[in-house]
Amino acid sequence: MKSCKINNNNRKDAVILFQFVTSYSILLIIILFMGMFLYQYGLKDAKNDLHKQNNSMLNKSAAALDDSISFMNTLATQISNNNSLRSLVKMDNTNNTAFHRNALDAMTFLVNFYPFETLLPIQDYYIYLPKVDYLLSGSTLSEQNIFYRYNKSFEQNEFSNWLAMMNSENNYRQFIDMKDYYQSDFNSFLYKVPMTTSYLTGKTDAIVCFEISIAKLKEMFSAINLFNKGFIVVTDNTEHKEVFRITSENTREDSISLLLSQIDDISWRHSKDYIEMKLNHDSVVVTRAQSKNGQWTYYLVQPSDLVFKELNSYQIAFFILIVITCIFCMMLIYYFSKRNMRPIIDMKTELASSMKQNDSLVLELEQQRPIIYNSYMSRIIKGMIANEQEAEEIKGFLGLNDTNLKYSILYASVYENQIEFYMEDTENRSVTDSKLQDYRETIRSYLYEYFGNDILIYEVSVNSFAILLTTDSSLSLEDSNQMIKSRFLELHNSLMLEHSIWIFGGLGNRNHQLSYLWKSYQQAMEAVSFIHEGHVFQTYMDIKRDKTSYYYPLEMAQQLSNFIHTGNEKQVHEIFRIIKKVNFDDVSLPISLIRWLLSDIRNTLLKVRFSIPATKENQHILDSIDAAFQESKTLDLMEEISIKLCSLHEKKAEGNRLIVNIQSYIKENYMDSSLSLKKISEVFDISESYFSYLFKAETKQNFSEYLELIRMDQAMILLKTTNINVSDMYLELGYNNANSFRRAFKKIHGVSPKMIREASLATEQEST
Repeated sequence: MKSCKINNNNRKDAVILFQFVTSYSILLIIILFMGMFLYQYGLKDAKNDLHKQNNSMLNKSAAALDDSISFMNTLATQISNNNSLRSLVKMDNTNNTAFHRNALDAMTFLVNFYPFETLLPIQDYYIYLPKVDYLLSGSTLSEQNIFYRYNKSFEQNEFSNWLAMMNSENNYRQFIDMKDYYQSDFNSFLYKVPMTTSYLTGKTDAIVCFEISIAKLKEMFSAINLFNKGFIVVTDNTEHKEVFRITSENTREDSISLLLSQIDDISWRHSKDYIEMKLNHDSVVVTRAQSKNGQWTYYLVQPSDLVFKELNSYQIAFFILIVITCIFCMMLIYYFSKRNMRPIIDMKTELASSMKQNDSLVLELEQQRPIIYNSYMSRIIKGMIANEQEAEEIKGFLGLNDTNLKYSILYASVYENQIEFYMEDTENRSVTDSKLQDYRETIRSYLYEYFGNDILIYEVSVNSFAILLTTDSSLSLEDSNQMIKSRFLELHNSLMLEHSIWIFGGLGNRNHQLSYLWKSYQQAMEAVSFIHEGHVFQTYMDIKRDKTSYYYPLEMAQQLSNFIHTGNEKQVHEIFRIIKKVNFDDVSLPISLIRWLLSDIRNTLLKVRFSIPATKENQHILDSIDAAFQESKTLDLMEEISIKLCSLHEKKAEGNRLIVNIQSYIKENYMDSSLSLKKISEVFDISESYFSYLFKAETKQNFSEYLELIRMDQAMILLKTTNINVSDMYLELGYNNANSFRRAFKKIHGVSPKMIREASLATEQEST
């Protein structure tokens, strides 16, 4: 009987074990199917991203070439407006002093444009004078036959064809292939712009010629990878003829011809500018882009197997990982099935009951300390320390009582696509985010290893860290920066070698007072923005400003116009202060770029001036402004004209009063999920750019930061004083979903809202 009972128990155990294994296996199969579906979806999305990346690079290169051609037309216009050159092209006799005097003046004028050769894809430019059969440049004045035979060393037997091409009126503003005229293998394109001295007749008196270098043309498209087999071909939209091509080492000529013959038959799916197709039995990816003026179409052709090479390797790795995962999961299924069959006996109930009070106190202390730490670090980097008493309290809590130290902020970041983790499951706390925790601990351990255990780390976001560093005040700023830089480079190399984590960072200047350390944080973030390809570390002190272009973006021009129309003289002065600092104090611009900068500012002011109707009251001011426009352009004169234009407009309400009203509106409507810059601008009848600038100037915060802090303060009140479910709380605070609310709360307070709710409930239980 006993033996029979044992056999029955064994059979029951086997049945239970089989049930466990079966249930877990079904769950595993479901997860695997979901993984395969997500993989296919991700692969398709990755392909689309590669297509979009190619399209973006092609559009940028095409836009750069369009801008260069536009700039050449602008140069031709400026050359045409020169008085000496206008007099020269009207002459039909070269045997007089006036001709050579005007030619010398014109050559001197053309020399001023030589610096622009480095900014444009040209190797030479000159002016053809058909009346006298001369060619003029900044360095020479030659007869056409001498210019052809000696200045350019062209093919002797092609002179008549070259002369016919130069005198033709049917090839203006086109790319003319010059390979037939050169004796060597060197090749270029000629771009002709007609020059007229009379707008009434419209007759062409001279031709401005730009020789476009093939090598420089290829450099403009060098960011695009042709994989040694691809090519770029450009066609004219009017006659559908080839304009020029850029080929690689192994490009097949018949592939280009085949593409040109099939262009009109290609069906671009869903209005997308890329497609996969066959050329000579080879699978290729064709990407299309249009020029700004719609004159040309650019076609980029790349071999599909090389474009998606990395994705193919990922596919193999994925299937290998699936097999390994299945084996490992089956082992876990068997282990946990055996384990779950055992009776669960809790032998610590009485002990846990007796230690409940102590455990709750320990838990509360452990919960409160990270909250205080993150709050203090947030106040430091955001400049929210109210007074010195609060600063001393923060120093005591963080252990920063040494008066011989100086503080600086190191801003370190990791590319987001390197981070793999699952979002936190706030409904089930037993589900831990192991990948995210391992990532954070890895970064922290390396920071402590290379910078010391006394540093303070604040997680700005999931992939960015602000590190408060301390250095001896006796150490110079240069030596301190060099020491930190060398340690960071060692840290970067170790993370890259051992964990394949690419980290980069920026360092702000030092400060002795904790209350002003927010400046170092801002400087560190600005330093990071100057990191370019091939570098991983940048100090604010060593930032090098660009000297090849001036700073006067379209947004600044619009702001200047808005401030003048609102009569805001204070903001107009601030605009010119920024222009002066960035373009004159921080860098030393060449005189040619300064002239272009002043011309752009003058054009902005002219638009404002001609938008003002003349009246009896403002006529004398308009006359003085018009007279000022005739004077030599200087930055001070442009600022003076702007202030005069301001006086012709009524001033709106003072900025601080407007911002107070907007702040009151935000506090009353923070729960509105559609609250945004656009809505505020519509409600208060101001432009988005002006409101954003004015709000930051008055409150020292961005609008989005201010709104987020208002919502987070209200969230803390709701967590401590109400019983609203944490998952539903986002509806009361203006967020679109619970995940957005949780991420924002954790970024500001350093912990999840559920931890605050649990800590608040534990405190209430202790008090009762």
